[in-house]
Amino acid sequence: MENILLMTDSACDLSPEEEARYGIRVLNLPITVDGRPCIDRVDVTPDQMYEILNTCTELPTTAHLNMLDFLDAFEAAEREGYTHLIYMGLNSHGSATFSAAAMGKQFFFEKNPERMLSITLIDSLSYSYGYGYPLVLAAGLRDTGKSAAEITDFLCDFMRHRELYFAMYTLQFAKRSGRIGAAAGFVGEVLGLKPVMAFEGGENVTAAKVRGEKNVVPKLFEYYKENHDPACPNFVLLRGEDPAPAEELARLVEAYNGQKPDLVGKMGVCVAINAGPRIVGISFRGKEADHACGEVR
Repeated sequence: MENILLMTDSACDLSPEEEARYGIRVLNLPITVDGRPCIDRVDVTPDQMYEILNTCTELPTTAHLNMLDFLDAFEAAEREGYTHLIYMGLNSHGSATFSAAAMGKQFFFEKNPERMLSITLIDSLSYSYGYGYPLVLAAGLRDTGKSAAEITDFLCDFMRHRELYFAMYTLQFAKRSGRIGAAAGFVGEVLGLKPVMAFEGGENVTAAKVRGEKNVVPKLFEYYKENHDPACPNFVLLRGEDPAPAEELARLVEAYNGQKPDLVGKMGVCVAINAGPRIVGISFRGKEADHACGEVR
């Protein structure tokens, strides 16, 4: 009988409580705050990061996990008696973490070619609940006895359908982190533009620019109405320091089709550093399989 471990990294934005509830092992990313090395979710919580972002003169930075981090994690899984390990992690277009996982897997088998642990690596080409949520769904499949191959197929299929939209209420953090130019940031702030971002093939793209804060949530709701799979209306919400936008979005969806969010989570370090502490997002299964599925190794 297969004993399956689901693994990811902390950019998925699953909380420690969700990690324990769903039995998904989360490897915490290293970050630097005011020149001080820290560990995501251990030394700095999302709420603490929002507070830091509101007062810092120098933006915190993130770093990728390295090969030895993954080697240690794979060896621990083998010692614990797992027969299959499925890791789906941070977008390879924005981090070297997936490459480190691949090197860790190679080194794991080079050290002992007779190892029995089967390891599958999936590049999410996404961030936050964009891959944290399908892993939660995959945990349910694991718990009902689905095989590692079936779970891998499910994850790849879901990622081809995955929709993730989030909106920033200020452009100052994207400007400071270099995600947008200073001139574009200045013009956007003057015009009161709030960008709605999406992910296509691992790249973040501007799906829309809405004018005024009051139009942000209705635009996200519009994307859900137009793109969600009617056979799977489930969704998850992402929030920043202010819960009100996510609560408003939840009310709109529930009034539309009676669906409540499966999860409401706080956006963590990787997104917040570039988007700021006041953000809102939604992720769900789309009706069209028009997204690339990341590399599977």
